[in-house]
Amino acid sequence: MKLTSLRYAQSIFVVLLGVICSLPIMAQNATPAAAAGGPTPAVSPARGPNPGGGRGARGGGGGALNSPEVNAAEHTFTVRFRAPNAQSVTVIGELDGKEHPMTKADNGVWTATIGPLAPDTYNYQYRVDGIVAMDPANPNVKLGFGSFPPANLVEIPGPETAFQDTRDVPHGTVRLETYHAKSLGGAARTLWIYTPPGYDGNAEHYPVFYLLHGSGNTDSSWFLTGRENTILDNLIADGKAKPMILVNPLGYERTGIGTGPDQNLNAAGGGFWFEKEFLQDIIPYVDGKFRTVADADHRALGGLSMGGGHTIQIGFPNLDTFHSLVIMSMGAQNADRTYPTFFADPAATNKKLKFLWLGVGADDTLVGNNARALEATLTAKGINHAPFWVLPGARHEWVVWRYALRDVAPQLFR
Repeated sequence: MKLTSLRYAQSIFVVLLGVICSLPIMAQNATPAAAAGGPTPAVSPARGPNPGGGRGARGGGGGALNSPEVNAAEHTFTVRFRAPNAQSVTVIGELDGKEHPMTKADNGVWTATIGPLAPDTYNYQYRVDGIVAMDPANPNVKLGFGSFPPANLVEIPGPETAFQDTRDVPHGTVRLETYHAKSLGGAARTLWIYTPPGYDGNAEHYPVFYLLHGSGNTDSSWFLTGRENTILDNLIADGKAKPMILVNPLGYERTGIGTGPDQNLNAAGGGFWFEKEFLQDIIPYVDGKFRTVADADHRALGGLSMGGGHTIQIGFPNLDTFHSLVIMSMGAQNADRTYPTFFADPAATNKKLKFLWLGVGADDTLVGNNARALEATLTAKGINHAPFWVLPGARHEWVVWRYALRDVAPQLFR
């Protein structure tokens, strides 16, 4: 199956999730993260009355609710949720490191204003008497997986985030590919793939960046939440990044999304099943179907959070396959003991590695210590790597990873 337009793919998900969003999501223990992305910048111009996408939507009956309502001049947004019988409603999500209690009016509508926040795209949910629910007035949705429920997205506009906005530049193509993994018993699996502008009109071969998602995300998350195609379109148009193919696999031991009944594959080898799939199935499929430069110098592996762990797990033992590694919001204690061959001969490792990058949000309490520990081990052992990248005021969240992609992509394949 191919999708030649990300906008088309988004419309499918919005239609399906629009039905879900009108009902409370089953109770789950959400882990709210937060994002600030640095000090609040100068006031930016408004982009209309409601860039968040909720104006005029029905909020569960009883009239239209405007939610979220973005105040671009003040860098705030107001959410409204109709729940006349609720005793407590709180806004949670990747915001500012806080939960925000809502106030109930006589008409049963709960309201809260969040901010000021630095310009960026944030996600939020409601906790309604202990139940995690979404904003039924907002069709802009971040998909969830497993114990991480879906969330709504809201954008605070500003010039600082222009790198992730869709500009009038040549655009690449987004494809959804299905393959059958021999290493997983022939299970149907999926890949979301970005080919750069002009790919379909020439015979050139391109380097490949395999970019992995984190826990609670899916193979589409780097597109639908991370805006990777838009970020790359802009970087390539500005001459800052080389044209490249991006490949986003599904990082769970399950059949591909939408390929049939969900099945836990329980692959042999514990956590190293993904390494086998990469080497035996994913890379051969991509090199066989797309015009790649099929060597380690032109093949990069990276990922966020869980995907950063996969990058370490797959990349460190396979330097003959990947000469560039990008580790976002992940690290490792005692990495020299876990991956002795990577650290045993620093000169040999440095000869193969073209590029090794680590980055983390400054206030990431989940993996920050592990990321710093890995960087310290690399330095102590004499393994060459880019300067440790830190985003001020940010935590374990998509704000970090969009900025990380913006900064790391121009350094690849140079």
